[in-house]
Amino acid sequence: MLTRFITRQRWLVLFVTLLAMVRHVAADNSFDKALKPAFTEFCIKCHGQEKVKGKVNLHEIKTEAQWLANPELIKKVIQALDSADMPPQDEPQLDETKRAELVAALKGMLSASTVDAPAARNPISRLNRFQYNNAIGDLFQLKSNVFFLPEKLMTRHDNYLASSPISLPDRVDVACHSLEESGGFKNVQSYPKDLRAQHGFDNQASQLTLSPLLLESFLKLSVSILDSPDFNEKTVGIWNEFFREPQAGAKMKDEIRKRLRPFLAKAFRSSVDDATLDRYTDYTLSKINEGVPFTDCMKKVASAALCSPKFLFRTVGATGDQYALASRLSFFLWNSGPDEKLLALADSGELAKPEVLKKTIERMIVDPKIEGFLDAFPAQWMQLENILASVPDPNLNRYFKLDKENPASLQMVLEPLLLFDAVFIEDRPIVELLAPAFSYRSEFLQTWYSSELKPPVLNIAQIAEANRKLEEQRIALEQSIQTAHAELAAMVDPVKEQLLARRVNEAEVGNTKPIDLKPYAAWEFNGDLTDSVGGLDLKAQGKIQYKDGMVVLDGAFLQSKGLPIELKAKTLEIWLLLKNAQQSGGGAMTVQGPGDFFDSIVLGERKAGHWISGSNGHSRTLDFEGSTPEPEGEQDQLLHLVMVYQADGTTTLYRNGVPYGKPYRKGKAAFPKEQTSVLFGLRHLPPGGNKSLAMNLDRARLYDRALTATEVAASAGGVNMVVTDKELLAALTAQQRARHSELTATLKKSETAANKLPKPLDPQTAKQEAQNRFENEIRNQIKSRVFQREANSDPRYGGVITNAAVMTMTSSSKRTLPIARGAWVIEVILNDPPPPPPNDVPPLNEESGPKNLTIREKFAQHRANPSCAGCHTRIDPLGFALENFDITGRWRDKYENGRDVDASGTLMKKHKFESVVQFKASLVQEKERFAKAFTEHLLRFALSRELEPADILTVDEIILHAKRDDYRMRSILRHVIQSDLFLQLK
Repeated sequence: MLTRFITRQRWLVLFVTLLAMVRHVAADNSFDKALKPAFTEFCIKCHGQEKVKGKVNLHEIKTEAQWLANPELIKKVIQALDSADMPPQDEPQLDETKRAELVAALKGMLSASTVDAPAARNPISRLNRFQYNNAIGDLFQLKSNVFFLPEKLMTRHDNYLASSPISLPDRVDVACHSLEESGGFKNVQSYPKDLRAQHGFDNQASQLTLSPLLLESFLKLSVSILDSPDFNEKTVGIWNEFFREPQAGAKMKDEIRKRLRPFLAKAFRSSVDDATLDRYTDYTLSKINEGVPFTDCMKKVASAALCSPKFLFRTVGATGDQYALASRLSFFLWNSGPDEKLLALADSGELAKPEVLKKTIERMIVDPKIEGFLDAFPAQWMQLENILASVPDPNLNRYFKLDKENPASLQMVLEPLLLFDAVFIEDRPIVELLAPAFSYRSEFLQTWYSSELKPPVLNIAQIAEANRKLEEQRIALEQSIQTAHAELAAMVDPVKEQLLARRVNEAEVGNTKPIDLKPYAAWEFNGDLTDSVGGLDLKAQGKIQYKDGMVVLDGAFLQSKGLPIELKAKTLEIWLLLKNAQQSGGGAMTVQGPGDFFDSIVLGERKAGHWISGSNGHSRTLDFEGSTPEPEGEQDQLLHLVMVYQADGTTTLYRNGVPYGKPYRKGKAAFPKEQTSVLFGLRHLPPGGNKSLAMNLDRARLYDRALTATEVAASAGGVNMVVTDKELLAALTAQQRARHSELTATLKKSETAANKLPKPLDPQTAKQEAQNRFENEIRNQIKSRVFQREANSDPRYGGVITNAAVMTMTSSSKRTLPIARGAWVIEVILNDPPPPPPNDVPPLNEESGPKNLTIREKFAQHRANPSCAGCHTRIDPLGFALENFDITGRWRDKYENGRDVDASGTLMKKHKFESVVQFKASLVQEKERFAKAFTEHLLRFALSRELEPADILTVDEIILHAKRDDYRMRSILRHVIQSDLFLQLK
């Protein structure tokens, strides 16, 4: 039989010793002398005489035999007295000495009541999803999960557990991937998530059933894992020794047996008898004889093993079965099956020996596989999975789901989990889970807790002053530019006029007066698109090539970036080779206004037309009157087209210097400044048109004024009206050239400075930009995986209670839920959950009553119901203590209606508090009670079942030992494992 560390018989001795020390309890501890008087004085009124509350009738119990025959009732009374829940607050109270005496006496009676009762049998339990995934991973030495596990709320990307640390690094790289719905092997789908028991654990045997449908899922799952393309020699650590085909000449049956024995022993977590080994060996040989490749045969037999009840179930085993002990240890601490060392100790019979067991516990606690425990127990104990379903009203906090793919909950859930990791790794007292001196937080959580969650406030006066200074600089630069332009014009304009006049005379146009043509922009197509005037860069789209000094546009067009002009009195001029302008649709020259508004010269079937199109009601016009097909003999000549825009809105088209059709009045059509572009080539198609314009451009110019008919004729006559800088400088004197250089440099410098000046800042625009920058910063923070250890400078925050995750998941989308928060504290922290509310009690109507009431005042009306008062007396103070935290865990001093938050209350009828800081301090004072509750949760997780009445005596044993170590995490863990209850394998 396995060694027991403290037996129930020793508890009886301890109980007798305690009785001798208690002055108010009779020496013989008789039921009549010790308990009946206390029941009569403090209990019978509510439990049997006038009424029966909580279905507990103490008045019916007349004898000690009746009392000892009901250990469940004894347990309830112990818990009610020990937690100070009874007597009710409005009834006479027990002094603490009397309460302690009664609790000690009742525990002795509970021991006597259960000493001869058969021990609670530890039930057979199916592997849950965590355990299945981890067991598969360890069995095949895989490098990743086999399927997606949303239950794994924290992924440690820096794998700090791999080095068996004695302290958690100050800076860690962690993330929650539970909402990604991805991960695991390709083509592998897990079976449904396991049901959670009342206390949140998913490893409770009562919930882990195996229906025929689920069994079929396991069959498909095992096949899909072994057949997955991700299951290969690179990802499977045992590939070579198990799956790789043996060398030629090997005895196949012997080779298979040699490989299967250790594999099955680890898969079944026990020794493998010859009959079982023969059965699996024969199956493998039969597949080989059928011609199935060796590796595939080994996959099939491995898949068959994974479907065996010996793999799917954690068997209890006979009394003293140390393989069962090895499994219980490994599934408790690693959430996986035992390794070779554990199985070897079980096989040798050494595992249950106290010293061996102690060393084994220490080895397992520091093994990296302890991650299995840290992945499962803390998240399920704190019920943190609920945070992932929380969706606070965006009207109350829009930043919670600012990034829809990465809600704030993914950061919040990591804070309490990292704290648990730190307390476990550093073996700290578990009371530090309630009020630690440090926390692990990301930059996002620091912002969440300590900032107003608002962009910086803009200083309007500073913006106005900055705008004023900008305007002063702009005016000064514009004055400098105007002065330089004026001096340059005075110097070069006469020279330009002389050069142009000479050209006109040489061309014998007949105009003796020099033509004053100053293009706004001009393009000479000599192999590039360099603007010969102002460096304007054309945007090329479609198919464009350069040939014979011209630009060939074939189904393409050239587009300016947008000319900073208002096109009212301007002229567009193009030269193009006529022979290619034959396809219908399109336009050779277009001005584009706001939106889809266009004004074009339309070329089609060797004719010219005018087209206005846009959403403002304009449509295509007829061809210019008098437009006729081009004579056959002139097919290959250059065509000169000019469109002149007059200030009154009239448009005139010239062909080869001659007016073409009647002028067209475009009326309300407009091309405003900063919204106008000039295009050459295809731009617009008629309804149903699919063909593109093809043409050769020789040159294109935009003049900053409307040309006269004479000037148009001069241009059509071939006069080059652009004076290059080289020509101009050659015509200047040396002194003029020097001054020209100075002025040009000044102009360039001033224009560059003017272009670099920022635009005046509009306060509304600045406000929106600040908001955008702030939101982008929040989005970046929420994606970060870096959490930093920080000292808790603000005692309001920190710990497993006062963190954003717990506060958010115990709130509705619109308001905090004090009852849900109180219930969470009383269940998770104190392990004293209340019964469900009566069915005949309506829920609280949040909308009823005056709007200026606080939640506490609204619940005061609800508590007036006698059926509710008992539980609410216990729960409400715990929930209202947390009311300073809003629906997303941010601090508030007032409600939305302006009323102050009242967080005062009393814990266990003896610790008065006025704030959440004092509330947490009160819980710290009750650290033994917290340690007991924590141990009960831990024991429930370790045993995979609910606790029986007698089990609370084991909890007392564990607490008695752990108290010597100040209730340190690992001390409690060790004593749970070393307890009779854990070691009792029958």
